Amino acid sequence: MGKPGSLAFAVIMMIASVVWARALPAEQVASDQEKIGSEMIGPVVDCAISMTAKAEPLAMAALTITAGCLPEEQIVLHHSGLMFSHKTDAAGVARMTVPALTTKAIFVATFDNGDGALTMIDVPDADKFQRIALQWQGAKGLQLHAYEDDATHGSDGHLSLHTSPLDPDSTEMEDRFFTQHGIATIPDGFHAEIASFPVLASGKVKVINLSVEVEITDENCGRTIAGELLNHSADTRSKGQQLTLYLPKCDAVGDLIVMDAILDNSLTSKE
Repeated sequence: MGKPGSLAFAVIMMIASVVWARALPAEQVASDQEKIGSEMIGPVVDCAISMTAKAEPLAMAALTITAGCLPEEQIVLHHSGLMFSHKTDAAGVARMTVPALTTKAIFVATFDNGDGALTMIDVPDADKFQRIALQWQGAKGLQLHAYEDDATHGSDGHLSLHTSPLDPDSTEMEDRFFTQHGIATIPDGFHAEIASFPVLASGKVKVINLSVEVEITDENCGRTIAGELLNHSADTRSKGQQLTLYLPKCDAVGDLIVMDAILDNSLTSKE
């Protein structure tokens, strides 16, 4: 048997513990319970997939895709024949700004597992632009170029993503601009370049000659690239014009291949 003094000491300690517990502030007890609960259960994640769209100046659409259970996952964005790859961040969110090709714009995002989301938005100013999209899969290096009147490569009338990128602060409807879409690090991902040309007061667009240019690199040499051109304006809804580029072997790295007179030799109408 233990000593009587030891038993009395144990009883005193138990009573003191009960009194101390009762003396704890309610806020601290609640905080401890929340801490224990979060450690046992973990944070609650909303696995619903959603997509929202907001109309921006120059007939652009700002898209936000939220998929809390699909962080750092690939997405393919579809819009009126256009398609390009994107990716969610660590929180399962992806944001992008896309030229609207139609006034009643429908955007669809699909994940590799078959899940996806859809949104619709009115973009009335979409009819104020003629938009040409070049899209392809996989290989890097394809570029869309436009030449006003008799412009030549490097002259003032030569337009491209390099010379005329979208100014995110611009609201001038007279601006001509190019945008690039897709994630370069996604293997065999879908890519696109889109050229936007404002419609004049006459309802027509200034004469533009288009070309597709490809710089031969170690990554694309010797490959066959299948691409497509889309032409969208107020009175034009292109079904897509297929392009096939047979790139030279790797001893041509550094060379530039130019495909002129594309889009059935006609892009716009004269003023």
